[in-house]
Amino acid sequence: MLTSFAGAIALIPGGGTAAAAAVNAVGWLLRCGTCLKILAVLFAVGFTALHVHREEVARCDARIADERTTAAAAAAQRDADIAKDLGGFFTPKLDALRKQNEALQKKVNDYAKRKAPAAAARKPSACRLGDAAGLLRPKAR
Repeated sequence: MLTSFAGAIALIPGGGTAAAAAVNAVGWLLRCGTCLKILAVLFAVGFTALHVHREEVARCDARIADERTTAAAAAAQRDADIAKDLGGFFTPKLDALRKQNEALQKKVNDYAKRKAPAAAARKPSACRLGDAAGLLRPKAR
């Protein structure tokens, strides 16, 4: 029966003879009882190897997923520790700079509220710096 299939496959143009030879080889192996036993053993060994390989791949995938979860947790803890250290070091300095900035901003606001002496007197200034020359020096206390 396989011989007739092989003959039909051999008629296929472009590589049919190679497939026909393969079918003839399978037909030859199926006729022999010893060959059938060898094929059964090879099939069992191949199936076992494939099954073991799939289990090993599943085990490795599970281990990789666990390691990724552990690495993500460690990275989050490390980031929290770094943020705490940086906050402890820089927060007092930033607070001091904010207080200094508030004091300077108050001076700027007070300075902006002052009027130029010439503008207050409604007369042009004889100073080369112009009407705003009085703003360059702080008021005498």
